[in-house]
Amino acid sequence: MRRHVGFAFAVVLLGMMIMAACTNHNKQAETPAVLDVKIDAPDHIDLNKPTKLACVVTYGGEKVDDANEVKFEVWKHGSDEREMLEAKHDGDGRYSVEKTFTEAGTYSVVAHVTARDMHNMPKKDIVAGSPEQAATADGARENSQGSAEEHHHGAVAISLSSRSFEAGKPAALTVHLTKDGKPFTNATVRFEIWQADNKHEFVDADEKGNGEYEAMATLPTKERIR
Repeated sequence: MRRHVGFAFAVVLLGMMIMAACTNHNKQAETPAVLDVKIDAPDHIDLNKPTKLACVVTYGGEKVDDANEVKFEVWKHGSDEREMLEAKHDGDGRYSVEKTFTEAGTYSVVAHVTARDMHNMPKKDIVAGSPEQAATADGARENSQGSAEEHHHGAVAISLSSRSFEAGKPAALTVHLTKDGKPFTNATVRFEIWQADNKHEFVDADEKGNGEYEAMATLPTKERIR
């Protein structure tokens, strides 16, 4: 039996989709320093009350107080509307934002963090309103849209190297995968690359060790990956 860990990333230029097999043989070599982000948000929240969404950012075990960017993406399951909220720095590696939820249901929260030339975007689902209210709202959504299979990547931390590339020259695309603070190995990683409405190109990555995967690609224009 195999499970798939899915991830879609498309900011300016680069999209990435990761599918990881469930066999995870961790190597004993030293774990490389990676950007780690842990979401701190309640599992259940009350409607019409300000709720704090927070995350703690570390790099190599050290708190990061100078992240380039921290934003929270929030959307209700079944809705195409997504809200991007810019977080403020609270100190000690912690970043947060307040949001008031007015509709019952299940919401996804993704913390988008860029720091140390890496990007990490963990995801957490939260329930707004009472369990009965949320179940009613989610049930109505499923009845109107039909059931759909979802692939969650929340258990696997994904850190994408963030830097500029020179147009027309081969460049190394690198991503680090960790699970429970340890390298996630034996994964199948594929980068999806496109610009605007142009054709999408898929490039398979090779495992370099310690949860690091790399692929070579030539990008048509100079853009910053975030």
